[in-house]
Amino acid sequence: MGFRRVIQLLVAVVVPVLGEIEMEFTKYPESVTAPVGDEVTFECAVRVPGERLQWRWRPASDTDWNHWKEVAGTSDKDSIATKLVVEVKDDTPDGFYQCVVWYGAISLVSIPAKLSIARIDLSRNFAEKRVITAPLYNTVVLHCKEPLSEPPAVLSWWKENGKGTRKQLDTPYGVLVIHNATTADDGTYGCTATNELSGQSVDLPERTYLRVQHEGNGGVRFLESEDYVGTKENDVLTMPVRPDEVLRLWCGVVGTPPPKITWTKEGSPSLPKRHDHALTISPFTSENEGIYSCSANGIRRSWKAIALQPPHWEGSVGSVNASEGASARVACGRLYGQPPPTVHWLLNAQIVGGKGVHTTESELHMERVEKRHAGIVQCVACNALGCAYDAAMLTVVPVQISDADYSAEMPKTMHIPSQPPKRHNRKNLRKHKAVLIAPSRPNVTRLSDESVMVSWSHSNHGLPIQFYKVQYREASNSSGAQWHTANYDIPAYIHSYEIDGLLPDRYYKFRIAAVYSNQDNKLGRSSTKFYLQRGASRGPRAPALDKATALSPHSIQLNWTWSSEGGVEAEGFYVYFRAVSSAGAYEKVTVGGAARSVSLAHLAPDTAYELKLQAYSAQAPSDFSAILVAKTQRSASAESSSTVAPADDAQPESRTLVTAGGALGAAALLLVLAAALLLCKRSRRHPAKEKGSGEGGGYIAAKVPITITANPMHSEGGDAGVEMSFLHNNNCGNNTSSDDTLPHSRKNGPSRQYV
Repeated sequence: MGFRRVIQLLVAVVVPVLGEIEMEFTKYPESVTAPVGDEVTFECAVRVPGERLQWRWRPASDTDWNHWKEVAGTSDKDSIATKLVVEVKDDTPDGFYQCVVWYGAISLVSIPAKLSIARIDLSRNFAEKRVITAPLYNTVVLHCKEPLSEPPAVLSWWKENGKGTRKQLDTPYGVLVIHNATTADDGTYGCTATNELSGQSVDLPERTYLRVQHEGNGGVRFLESEDYVGTKENDVLTMPVRPDEVLRLWCGVVGTPPPKITWTKEGSPSLPKRHDHALTISPFTSENEGIYSCSANGIRRSWKAIALQPPHWEGSVGSVNASEGASARVACGRLYGQPPPTVHWLLNAQIVGGKGVHTTESELHMERVEKRHAGIVQCVACNALGCAYDAAMLTVVPVQISDADYSAEMPKTMHIPSQPPKRHNRKNLRKHKAVLIAPSRPNVTRLSDESVMVSWSHSNHGLPIQFYKVQYREASNSSGAQWHTANYDIPAYIHSYEIDGLLPDRYYKFRIAAVYSNQDNKLGRSSTKFYLQRGASRGPRAPALDKATALSPHSIQLNWTWSSEGGVEAEGFYVYFRAVSSAGAYEKVTVGGAARSVSLAHLAPDTAYELKLQAYSAQAPSDFSAILVAKTQRSASAESSSTVAPADDAQPESRTLVTAGGALGAAALLLVLAAALLLCKRSRRHPAKEKGSGEGGGYIAAKVPITITANPMHSEGGDAGVEMSFLHNNNCGNNTSSDDTLPHSRKNGPSRQYV
């Protein structure tokens, strides 16, 4: 079996276990509310040292989890713990802050913490004037419409005295309660909201005019409408209660004579009989949830009381091993939380999506697993009270390549002892050799302070390309930085790729590796040094996307207009497209500045695509054009087909054509047989080739194991990173400079896994 095989088995067994136990955060950033002028410190720590720790954030108003932005300058050299200090200013928005730890090519994110700015927001309060009439000697209960505030505002009532002054009233719970009301209580009332953390205090724009009068005997009624006494959800009056808080309900029913009030809970005879206007339950927990009602003289008002709780998962998720090309399923257990949490599925800190990926509240299903899916899968559940996540290690076992897979690539040899070898001239060698044509030197343009677009071309000659890889490194004069490889396998028909996570005010170099159908690879030339400048530069005007037309089941043509109008000239255009049903990233195509149309190929049939454009210069892209949606045509194979028998009167002509065609076919067949005999005769005079000869110019494809092992507990190699064993360089060792070569792989080594 051998020592190598033992090591491979240990890696396959130990890595998932370590993923379940060790790779976790020991300290999370915590949500906080702070006034303007304060400084907030978020802290984050991990159990297993990572390659780097990074902070990212997004505005609370943006609910798209694809819109996280890295906080510039926060990549911490400390591999265990990091801090982020945020200075709260007048224009600081509410936002979520999250810590990311990198273990080579895989990553894990912390629970996001929300930074809320202490302020009162009156956007949903209007200058409403309402008139309330109440019969004498009743208990009058009035509510204010609570404004948006963080933390919740303290409400207090006041009454106008008629001389431009007001009298503060004792309203400890923000509700005005007047017992045994008389005409002396007539007047104008209002509310003041106070944010105790920021010290902000504002008068709410609503005014209430109360008139207490004598009413004859008659029916009973509620003084206030339902929108003042609770929250309407799906036409149900709801009263949410935060953890460790008290449920308080006020009936507010009046009549002549004052009615007798009864409180009940649906399905529970244990609620004590109460006959006053207020119902209080403290503390209110999930066991107290239910429908509470107050009734009097045949009328009833009901509330659905809900105990709010942050999300949490019940059960634990297990690590998953899947074979390349097979399906995989990750289950995160049962989810609890109120209001119902929203679940986001992440793979290596990015939203999982695309064709063949299906998610539910508790499960992720991938129809076809690829090598790029190896890493950490997280199910992150969030609601208004917080977030919770569980995580699993997804290990991808690559398809093993057998000897038979290479037989077609081996040089064909014939051994004829009776004839001496014949020398092949250099021209014939080039003709029969498997040619690896490298990608062009890439063109690099700035997208933001942390990202660039890398574009290249290829002649489409030589051995077919399976996919591309983009590599990059810092290129300062004193830098000995190693090359980093982007994790995504770029399809052969795509020649643009966005690289993010860079640091501004640094020099970088980029290069493209092509991986061919025989599993060999070749590197293109490195780009010139590119300086990623900090700060926004002026970009070109945005193009106007005019039309998108389906040309076939696999292609769509885009037409647009653009002119500089005296501004920045466009060097080219970025074309973005993705299936409407996909939540994944856009694929990108780059075209020149003179182009005003492009045909997108390799699309799926009968599929709607989102399409948009950007113009770009070397230092800045334009804004996006408006998005158009176009659908490819249906595939011909999907349409029903029918066969029509020829009419009887057409049969004689058909027989004539068949007879003529048969004669011509027979003649052609004789010519082909004669040519084949002649070629066979000549081929016997070719010299025998020595199998595997190093001087014959023939290409011998190597069987190469593929390993992505970025787990920090992996002992092999010492460094957490991505081992690109499939990017060996058998046939291009003399074609690249010292900084343009990839490490040689272990040939014919043991089978490996992606972890």
